[in-house]
Amino acid sequence: MANQTLEFQVLPSYTLEPVPRLLPWISDFHLSLVLPVAAYWFMSFIFWYIDRRDWFSQYRIHTPEEFKQRNRVTVGEVLRSVLFQQAIQTALGLAIGYLTDAGDFRGREEYNVAAWAGRVHRARDVVPWILAILGIDAKMLGQQLQAYKLPLKAPEKPLALLSTVIYPHLGEGLTYGFTTWEIWAAKVIYWIVEPAARFGIAVFFSDSWQYFWHRAMHSNKWMYRNMHAHHHKIYVPYAFGAFYNTLSEAFILDTIGTTLSLMLSGLTIRQAMCFGTISVMKGVDDHCGYRLPWDPLQWFNEQNTAFHDVHHQSWGIKTNYSQLYTTFWDHVCGTICSKSQEEIEQLYEKGRVMAKELQFQKME
Repeated sequence: MANQTLEFQVLPSYTLEPVPRLLPWISDFHLSLVLPVAAYWFMSFIFWYIDRRDWFSQYRIHTPEEFKQRNRVTVGEVLRSVLFQQAIQTALGLAIGYLTDAGDFRGREEYNVAAWAGRVHRARDVVPWILAILGIDAKMLGQQLQAYKLPLKAPEKPLALLSTVIYPHLGEGLTYGFTTWEIWAAKVIYWIVEPAARFGIAVFFSDSWQYFWHRAMHSNKWMYRNMHAHHHKIYVPYAFGAFYNTLSEAFILDTIGTTLSLMLSGLTIRQAMCFGTISVMKGVDDHCGYRLPWDPLQWFNEQNTAFHDVHHQSWGIKTNYSQLYTTFWDHVCGTICSKSQEEIEQLYEKGRVMAKELQFQKME
């Protein structure tokens, strides 16, 4: 009986057409290059203004004296370096987009839903095997449940659904040869589960790439001296210093890492736009220097401003290599900072006192 539905299953035809632009005056691809840069400077301006107005000083990790005394690079040098780096990365992005003919198309949505419905339909063959392992006769159970018809009262719905899984030909209404519940399940997979999985792949690969390259740059003396020490001239992080890197580090960590993340995850241009923009915003926030309890970017997990700031200190530079989204690899590889919160606060206080003393010495 189950094969009866297979005879009627047909995947719909489709015609592809370019997705209309989000903004009429710029393509989605070019917007995906501009938006992260705009987000970087917009967020940096917000934190700069907060700093200038001395708002939320109770949440500041470092004092203004530390900012002046401990950093080994001027604000002007950081600004010039970041702007130059972003110009280079944007040019590389344009080149990659030109070579790959980047663009999103629509028109295949109904086809993809039907394709997922086919996978769901084939997957239901596994249900009798699972029930058999549990000692349940699937055929007998299905026959006993055939009396149930949809719509039903809430307590009976799970039983009726199980019946349609075991005997899909009993479902009411067919679309392209699939039952209603198969199409419904396919839509959930296509519109929700699949995009979430793609974002998950992009996040995991990006975090893995960032962690192991970042750790390598601290483990290898040549790499640290020639590629990464540049970033650690900033002992007291601030928002627009987040991307203060050498071009070689920026190319390896950001350009190659992000490109591979997008390619492996299969994100669309618009999904990549969201991923890239959120990643930049997270990077800026991780360097902002404020532990803001109402900042949503600091809610996800321990990978936040306080976590990354430890890595910028001389006593934490060999720990907390994770960047942006998770601290998974720091925990797995045993590189998480082992100091207690009390010890960390004592070290921070020691840094504040030393910076204040240095300032007094210069004033004398």
